[in-house]
Amino acid sequence: MHTPASAPPLRPVAEILVALGEPLDFGGTRDGRRRFTPILGGTFRGLPVEPRGPGFASAVAAIDAEILPGGGDRQLLRSDGAVEIDASYAARTGAGTLIGIRARGIRVPHPTGGRPYFRVHLRFEVAAPELAALQSMLFVADGVREADAVRHTVFAVG
Repeated sequence: MHTPASAPPLRPVAEILVALGEPLDFGGTRDGRRRFTPILGGTFRGLPVEPRGPGFASAVAAIDAEILPGGGDRQLLRSDGAVEIDASYAARTGAGTLIGIRARGIRVPHPTGGRPYFRVHLRFEVAAPELAALQSMLFVADGVREADAVRHTVFAVG
């Protein structure tokens, strides 16, 4: 009989704040109601983390980047009230390094009006060797929707 492995730990490693523009509502499409929300800017800040391997802690903790305007979140509003998230955007560090960010996930309303279930998985793309560790781990984030922004706490999956 197979013994299940223990659940991998989650470690908070970054905070992302994404400023949002006015959503464009495409209405009902073949796949459901489609909406595109422009990304206007924001911040991507690393949190102090314990070393996890060569370069990981310093790479993540050192991130201090601005989210660039021009990205967007292509959402699918489902008939059950859930929203499928598919956001793609870029950040630039103070040194000029670009970080591509892709967030895919779901936001489901709470049945009694409480905080919705809002989770995404994140994929980072970088050319800079000092940030290559971002491409070697899995990341998930919670989400909090504000009036004109989304706030994520990013966790590395251990």
